[in-house]
Amino acid sequence: MTDNIRGALWIVLSAFTATGMTVSVKALSGTIPSMETAFGRSLIGFIIVLPFLLTRRPLRFTSRRWPLHLLRGVLGVVAINCGFYTLTQLPIATVTALFFTAPLFVTLLAPVLLKETVGWRRWTATGVGFLGTIVVLNPGGHAFNPVMLLAVASSSMFALSLILGKKLSVTEPPSTMLFYVGGIMSLGCLPPAAWVWTPPTTTEWLILGLVGVFGVMRSYFDIRGYAIGEASAVAPFQYIRLIFIGIAGYLLFNETITASTLLGAGIIFASTFYIARREAALNKTDLTAAEEPSSAAPAP
Repeated sequence: MTDNIRGALWIVLSAFTATGMTVSVKALSGTIPSMETAFGRSLIGFIIVLPFLLTRRPLRFTSRRWPLHLLRGVLGVVAINCGFYTLTQLPIATVTALFFTAPLFVTLLAPVLLKETVGWRRWTATGVGFLGTIVVLNPGGHAFNPVMLLAVASSSMFALSLILGKKLSVTEPPSTMLFYVGGIMSLGCLPPAAWVWTPPTTTEWLILGLVGVFGVMRSYFDIRGYAIGEASAVAPFQYIRLIFIGIAGYLLFNETITASTLLGAGIIFASTFYIARREAALNKTDLTAAEEPSSAAPAP
């Protein structure tokens, strides 16, 4: 079994657990406010990973770059609350398709925040991807719901958080980054959850626990998948989540995937797949150039 196949299997597991988290959030939507669910996801997830973080070295509880840590945590609070609210209001397949726009926002923001150069091919693919988003949104159509815009906002906040994570990773160890974002999100989600708090039943506590466990498992599987396989090879397997979501939505919530959602998701998939392949090709070119003598070096 090649590394890419093993990485892809981890990503399929990630898609399955992400579906489990989505279904659990949807199952609570009738009785538990989404802000309460978001707090449960953040706190339970933080409690689960904290013992592992404390065993990692180096772990620094202080950082000179705390403003970026704070901003990243706040973005996470906004993203998770917007995302979970949309799951309570819209078909889960539609929301999932819109969540897949995060890589497009990363490409859009990278030149400004990371000073990365984005060529015309990736700009074109990003533009096509956002056209796919418009297809899913279907503005002016009967299926359009303004709440869809919150799903797009959630993806943009998540993308910005990813970029900040990349900036922080230059000086901060992963354990410190996880500690800060987990703690800030738990604290940040508490006030809105307390405002609408509804005491959960025993069953609802169990489902809240599943939301946290599935969320942590999804993150772990993502890390394993991308660590083992090439990003361009394993990333497309994320889109199997839409199949899992479609089946779960139909069987559990009597939801059907609309034609606009299918078409738009296909366009978004094609564009993000191309961006991943293009990024991999450029990285290989850079590595080759670094390993070989430069042909542009001045003559002796």
